[in-house]
Amino acid sequence: MELKEARYILAIARHQSIGKAAESLYISQPSLSKYLKNLEERLGAPLFSRHENRYYPTYMGERYLHYAEQIVACGDEWMQEYDDIAHRQRGRLNIAVPIMMGSTLIEPMLAPFHKRYPYVTLNIMEAVNFIAENSLEISSIDLTLYNIHEFPETMDYQILRSEEIVLVLHENHPLAAKAITRPGFRYPWLDLSLLKEENFILLYPDQNTGGIALDLFKEYNINPPISLHTRNSSMSIHLAMDGVGAAFAPESYFHHENQYTGNRALCFSVGHKPALTTTIAAYRKNRYLPQHARDFLEMIREYCREK
Repeated sequence: MELKEARYILAIARHQSIGKAAESLYISQPSLSKYLKNLEERLGAPLFSRHENRYYPTYMGERYLHYAEQIVACGDEWMQEYDDIAHRQRGRLNIAVPIMMGSTLIEPMLAPFHKRYPYVTLNIMEAVNFIAENSLEISSIDLTLYNIHEFPETMDYQILRSEEIVLVLHENHPLAAKAITRPGFRYPWLDLSLLKEENFILLYPDQNTGGIALDLFKEYNINPPISLHTRNSSMSIHLAMDGVGAAFAPESYFHHENQYTGNRALCFSVGHKPALTTTIAAYRKNRYLPQHARDFLEMIREYCREK
């Protein structure tokens, strides 16, 4: 099994389509079809079954893909290490990240990183519906940054920062006057039970902030009305700014949005202890990280320490 051959078959399995796979590989569809046909004839068995123009791996195909993934991973790792050794200053870095974290944590790093590595291309893949483990299943992703529910067991990772999940209210919300200064909390503290009848804009429970919100409601034994669920942190903050309801957000997300929208909202600490979330940079276990990727992580860690 050759590296090129492995990449071709993996692309067909990923896209379930010869046309889309060929497009992703920058080759013609007839060339890829012929390549697959010749390979299957050589193996003496089909790698895919065809149904309604979609390609599904046979058992032979599943076993082939198992080893193809390992070959491609080794090939990618070798090319990264080779580029690191041979060129040092050239390469690419693919990062998967939630949209808001792209704005608040990645964006401030782009200019200084480009200054240090002007010939390294950064590819930032952002998504509202962000699932870190899924992003690392794409072999081309080098790093994925996200706020954790719990530390991952299937990935290597580095801790970047810990920050508070804050309650966001419109600047003229009547409950804002009831906030107090409380030791151990960074922001004015508000008794969450006062909001038991307040409408909330929540992220979904499988998102880190959404899960923390439900834990807080359980802690206070309240079940406030939910006016909207969204996966978009920016939207939830903006709706709170507009007085639609209350929202929760990481403090960095709140400050970023509030700064660029005229400081129309206030944030508060809640809970019997600060509600904290941890941001990590994760990558596949035992994956070689080129020097520019290690430097990028160090720049982010330094930025987080200064903040």
